[in-house]
Amino acid sequence: MRLGVVVLFGMFAAPAGAAQDSYEIGPRDIVHLVVIGQDSLTGDFVVDPDGMLTLPLLGKVKAADLSPQELERKLTTLLADGYLKRPQVSLSMKEYHSQRVVVTGEVARPGPYPLKADRTLLALLGDIGGPGPNAGHEVVIYRAATASEAASPSPSGEIPTDAETPIVPGASNEFIRVSLKRLQAGELDQNVELRAGDTVYFAPARQVYVSGQVARPGPYKFQEGMTVLQALTLAGGVTPRGAAGRSRIVRMVKEDGTDKRKEIKARPEDLVEPEDAIVVPERFF
Repeated sequence: MRLGVVVLFGMFAAPAGAAQDSYEIGPRDIVHLVVIGQDSLTGDFVVDPDGMLTLPLLGKVKAADLSPQELERKLTTLLADGYLKRPQVSLSMKEYHSQRVVVTGEVARPGPYPLKADRTLLALLGDIGGPGPNAGHEVVIYRAATASEAASPSPSGEIPTDAETPIVPGASNEFIRVSLKRLQAGELDQNVELRAGDTVYFAPARQVYVSGQVARPGPYKFQEGMTVLQALTLAGGVTPRGAAGRSRIVRMVKEDGTDKRKEIKARPEDLVEPEDAIVVPERFF
């Protein structure tokens, strides 16, 4: 799992300079400043709670809400205005602290993570080391609306209520669902750009239940794209007493707002759904 994350991270990652220039500097961030020939102006500087940098010669300079490239140009202009002749300035991000997302669910190290210049979900996966062994096939990103979005709620206004989604009160919540399998397969539309304040929830694995005439009846972790044959293989295969041709899928479906039990003839190539039960009956002699 982790190897796939690392490889894909390399595929998706933007060039370092381009990624940095999309980041907005904020309080508690640390920047690395180099001014050629000026040792006192070269070093690491912390953005204070008011979004200001305190620098030799220049004093307090507003850094918040600027990209590193914009701040670099600003400092070059300020230094050239009566301080240095043709200053050569280079500025880069040293540590990111001002913008964070919260990671929760089936991960080894849940908690807040700094939102770096590359704001994508795949970059975050690289930071946290990938999902845990009990993670399911889906990541749910909870995003609170901005002030402008709150004034214009989404048409549905609905909050998902299934077991895989943590419910957070609020009429303007947005839930973005991402397929881990498709993300790790390199599908760009699954590599969501994160926003400061997002909660990234790694849903636990759901189950498929195999019973009847199989070697190891029981629950098995659902995998996106799983077939009946794959589920039976996980269960050790059909025993000599089993009637594989009469296997069936028992599935709960919504009809008229109520849950109803539905039985479907199971063919080996059929796709299973989370919480399906596959039943292999005993064959007649």
